Formats: sequence, structure tokens, C-alpha cells
Amino acid sequence: MTEKILPTEGLRATLLWPITGLFTGTPVLIDRLTAPQRARRTEAAQLKTRQAKVVEEAAAEESAAFTKKVRDEPDVAKKLALVQAREAAEVAARTFQAEQDKAARKAKRSELGDAAGAAALLLVIGGPLVWSLARPLVGPGVGVLIGVWWIAALIHAPAPAKTSAAAAEADGEQEAPADEEDDQEDAAVDDEAEPEPERPTLAPALLASSIEHMVATRATTDGGAGNVLLPEALAVLQRHGWYQGCDSRAFGAAVRAAGVPPKPSVGVGSGAARKTSPGWSAAHLQEVLGRVPSLPPQAAVDRTPVEVV
Repeated sequence: MTEKILPTEGLRATLLWPITGLFTGTPVLIDRLTAPQRARRTEAAQLKTRQAKVVEEAAAEESAAFTKKVRDEPDVAKKLALVQAREAAEVAARTFQAEQDKAARKAKRSELGDAAGAAALLLVIGGPLVWSLARPLVGPGVGVLIGVWWIAALIHAPAPAKTSAAAAEADGEQEAPADEEDDQEDAAVDDEAEPEPERPTLAPALLASSIEHMVATRATTDGGAGNVLLPEALAVLQRHGWYQGCDSRAFGAAVRAAGVPPKPSVGVGSGAARKTSPGWSAAHLQEVLGRVPSLPPQAAVDRTPVEVV
């Protein structure tokens, strides 16, 4: 049987198909064209929600651990020192975040200003020339664009028979098969039974002490600078099974929540092998903690981060 070129039945529907197809196919075409952008926005929103949840959970764990530590400390002077150190760390973290936000806003305003200036210069200088060259092509170009859009809308327009079937199903005239409903219920049960596994992370207090030990250990080998890059610290923790699948951005949020925010730029190595990245130094960590970073109790154990290749 030969297929029909126009998906319509009857002379009237066939004659009206160029108009009805345009109106019914345009929403489908727009939905197809904007689907990738919607997917990216949804993925970004989900990632932001997960990051906010991680930061919130880390803050709650750190607060509970600190409360227990203060409650169990018998010395009143030490309790006061712990509270003051915590307040200093929170102030340092907020100051660092405010500086980062201010720098980001300044860079964005600078980029927008440069783009606006370049656009204005191009419009003033090249606008008349471009218009004089493109003016004869505007009319044909608009016609071609309309024709291409019309054809694409007709291609994506749903067939009238499918539209009628969908409307009848929406009105309850057609019921879904029982097997299909069972499959949908089984899929829903499977989705609920297989939650996404949580990545193992350290408590904020343990994460802060790990960063402190890394910096103090590195300071014994680089003349007291104690420079440790954020990717180095992440690589060390990942080799021990923590923060698997975590990138530098998410790990940076975790260490900031733990009260040990990294510096914007720290250098390790020299010459061609020198690497620069956000990280910590002994002086910076001393300002954050209010004391000199201390070595781990088991000084014989090598906790120095290895250089990431």
C-alpha cells in the first residue's frame, strides 16, 4: 500500500493542512529546539540542590560535634577558648566568601562593560556598512527563514489520527492496558527501592584536622610555607576512600563548611613544574585557626600529599 504524503483524510482537511499543520507543529518544534536548554537548567538546579544539602548536613554534623566537645570539656577556660576559635573560624569563612562574591560580581560587571562597549563600537562603525551590504538580502532571507520554519513545523506536526486518539484517551474513552499499568507500577517500585548511594565524607571537624595535618606536614619539607593545593588534598582523601567522585568545586564547598576555607591561589613547585591552584598555606591556616597548624599525633605516619600528575 502506498503511503499518503499528507497525513489527512478528506479534501477539506487536506486543503487546510498547510495552516493546521503550521499551528499544531510550531509548539512541537519549539519544544524540540528548547529541550537541551531546559535539560541543562534542570541538571544545574539539581546539582545546586545536592550541594546545598551536602553543605547543610556538614554544618549540622560539625555543630553537633562542637557542642559535644564543649559539653565534655571540664575546664571553663578551654571551653571559652573553643567558642572563641569557632567564632573566629566562622568570621574568616564569611569574610572569604564575601570577598569571593565581590570579586565575581566585579569580574562580571567588567565583562558586561567590555561586551557592551565592543557592541556599541561595532554598531557605530560597522553598522552602516553591514546594512548597506545586507539590505538586498534581508527580504529573501526572511522569506527563506519563514519557508524553512513552515516546512519544519509541518514535519513535526502530529497526525490528526494520533491527536484524536490522544484526546480520546485524555477524556477517558480509552483505558490503558493492564499490562502497561503493571509495568509502570513495577518501574515506580524499582525507582523507590534503588536510592542513589551516598558518597562517604568526613565529619567537618575531622576534615579540618586532616587539612591542618597536611599543611603542618608539608611545612616541614618546604621551608615552613606549608603550601598544599586543594586538588592535592582531595586526591589524598580519595585514595583513602573519602569524597569519591567529588570534584574540586564540591570539595571546596565542603572545606569551607568545615571552617578551613582555601586561599584563592597557592603555588607548589618551581620552574616549569610549578602548579597554582586554590589551597592552603601555614600562614593562611594560622589566621583561620588562630594558632599554628599542628602535626598529627602519629608524626611517623607520612600524611604529606603527593603531587598530582
